Amino acid sequence: MLRFEDKITLVTGGTSGLGESVVKAFAAEGSSVIFCGLIDGDGQRVVDEVTAAGGTATYHHCDVRDEKQVGAFINAAVAQYGTIDIAFNNAGISHRSGKMADLPQDVVEDVYQTNVMGVWYAMRHEIAVMEKNKSGVIVNTASILSRSGAGWIAAYGMSKHAILGLTKSAAMDYASAGLRINAISPGPMKTPMLDRALADIGGDMDKFAGGFPEGGPADPDDVAKTVLYLASDDAAYMNGANIVVDGGTSTG
Repeated sequence: MLRFEDKITLVTGGTSGLGESVVKAFAAEGSSVIFCGLIDGDGQRVVDEVTAAGGTATYHHCDVRDEKQVGAFINAAVAQYGTIDIAFNNAGISHRSGKMADLPQDVVEDVYQTNVMGVWYAMRHEIAVMEKNKSGVIVNTASILSRSGAGWIAAYGMSKHAILGLTKSAAMDYASAGLRINAISPGPMKTPMLDRALADIGGDMDKFAGGFPEGGPADPDDVAKTVLYLASDDAAYMNGANIVVDGGTSTG
């Protein structure tokens, strides 16, 4: 039985890493998925791979730092499918390592605009659609660094703390409207973002915030399963939660 048959799922940052895995997982379970990103070639590749597997996905170019683009993306989803049942707000960036006071202001502002305001913009438009239906599920990507300090990547850590606060606050605001809003906090995953981070620190693991689990970085396909769980009826009583999926990285 397909858990998400006849459901419409929206994903930001769906062209690689965890976002790509989530797009493919929802499509495999019957959902029609509309997703966005900045690299159009990767967007088309994901669409082609979903289609080849018998699923349905549509790609849109969208820079989440721009609310007009976010609004147009979500309006396009509604125009195509009539509604949005599930949203996974995943688009985000990291930055080159450096101590907090040494980070350039433009880098800090870009991280905040992408990771925090991009989710804020998306939620504003998603909630407007979901309130009309008196139902809907939103999952936001935080990080294990939403619960601890983030040495050498303070701007990223700050942004993920903000996502957690935003998720919990919005969950309180819209529970009475029938919406569920939760966060997922992954540890290190085998993604292009991790590859860039490791290249940046040049093997100096003292600069890698968060550490690694015993078994190494996670396969994003495995982390995607938790996103689908939060979106499913099995998690019907979960609201305002932050689910850590890190293989035990942050238990010590």
